[in-house]
Amino acid sequence: MPTMAVILKGVRVVLEYGMLLWLLWFALKLSKRMFREVRRESIRQRRPETSQNEAVISVVDANEENLAGRRFAFSEQISIGRGEDNDIMIPEGFVSHHHAVIYQHGSQYVIEDLGSVNHTYVNDQVLQGRAYIKSGDIVRIGMVALRFER
Repeated sequence: MPTMAVILKGVRVVLEYGMLLWLLWFALKLSKRMFREVRRESIRQRRPETSQNEAVISVVDANEENLAGRRFAFSEQISIGRGEDNDIMIPEGFVSHHHAVIYQHGSQYVIEDLGSVNHTYVNDQVLQGRAYIKSGDIVRIGMVALRFER
């Protein structure tokens, strides 16, 4: 009888620890799967909106509801003005039909005022002709502020 009690006690201990080890294994597998899904989702969400050879113009401040918060990606050139044939159309009286253009020159970007009456401002300075712009520069055309990002 005492040997039977020892055997049953041993089986009980094996079953208890076995169940504990199985629960631990299950929790590890479940957490790996959950973190793998979270990692995939975060990588998917962090994908860049633009490719490496594109720049972005973001509307920082605008009275027009259809412009506020918009982003315009481009690779070689983008035109800004009041006319509908522009890439960024700003329907304001202070904006010329063809107001300004931003284009790539080598590895840098150039902004050029196209002879507008009310000027183009880069970082609150009047743009005379053309100038190189860098990431973070604020371009103001009429009542609209745009941020250049590269």
